[in-house]
Amino acid sequence: MRISRREFLKLAASLGAAATVNLTFLKKALAGNGDPRVIWLQGQGCSGCSVSLLNSVNLTTVDDLLTNTINLEYHSTLIAAAGDLALTGATGIHPSTTELSAFTSEWLTEGNDYDLNGDGVVNFIDFARLAAQGYILVVEGSIPTGAEGRFCHVGGEMTMLEAFDRFSEKATCIIAIGTCACYGGIPGAAPDVTGALGVESALAHIGRSGTVVNIPGCPTHPDWFVGTVSYILANGAVPELDTYHRPLLYFGERIHQNCPYKGNNPPIANALGEEGCMEGLGCSGRQTNGDCPIRKWNSGGAGQNGVNWCIDARTPCHGCTEPDFPDGKTPFYNLT
Repeated sequence: MRISRREFLKLAASLGAAATVNLTFLKKALAGNGDPRVIWLQGQGCSGCSVSLLNSVNLTTVDDLLTNTINLEYHSTLIAAAGDLALTGATGIHPSTTELSAFTSEWLTEGNDYDLNGDGVVNFIDFARLAAQGYILVVEGSIPTGAEGRFCHVGGEMTMLEAFDRFSEKATCIIAIGTCACYGGIPGAAPDVTGALGVESALAHIGRSGTVVNIPGCPTHPDWFVGTVSYILANGAVPELDTYHRPLLYFGERIHQNCPYKGNNPPIANALGEEGCMEGLGCSGRQTNGDCPIRKWNSGGAGQNGVNWCIDARTPCHGCTEPDFPDGKTPFYNLT
């Protein structure tokens, strides 16, 4: 019998999904190894935050994060598959409690550690409880609402707006990574012809609420994302947030508070490239929150902070972690 390539891929996807319903999968999920499920949507953006995450070294490497910490079921840039097969991780078989509770025959006869509902047997009802635990939705890039969202598509099947509507409904937590996803960012700058929105504004647009953690930056620092995810997994709750729903652990202080050029008599830079305070050149450090002066960027190894940041590179802070970036922070330079 000959089958088409499309039929083969569909068959392989269905067999792969069915194979996950077994004891090995259940033990792995209950142990928290490769759990929770994470669905990562990419909207209007440059993929810079994904690239930043790939450079994670200090707290963990991205391969350890994806292999041992979370179960990344969909990410259009990192996933090896494409098309319908790629989307099965996000849209494939994840039975609901109602569907699985119909199975009354005993699934496993041993292992009371997996008796999630305490009825003395381990069966599909227990797996249903596991399957109903939801997932973390990560959104990178803004969500266009103009022209019914047709400015950006996910997987070739849905607009970004449709995908966000679909996957935000059952997400236990939504992490907006990067300023575009948090507040609209560069795609939402004037004249904003696409109607680009950040996650919280997009939730309001579709008439829904949810738990949102904003991790802004253009791009965001990998430690900010990894540290936030680690906190959620360790504590079962989101970290303490500021008024813009940013983790206080990373965005609790102004850039200027930890700048090496603050003080009463700091050296003054009169041109780009010069060492010294660059407030006169357009630096937004007094109006921007982040731990960049301490954490810095481009870590050299595990447990090490980075080696450089904007000010050390002799350029002003552009305020990229703030809700009014970029329009409220322009012009970025004052060279008059």
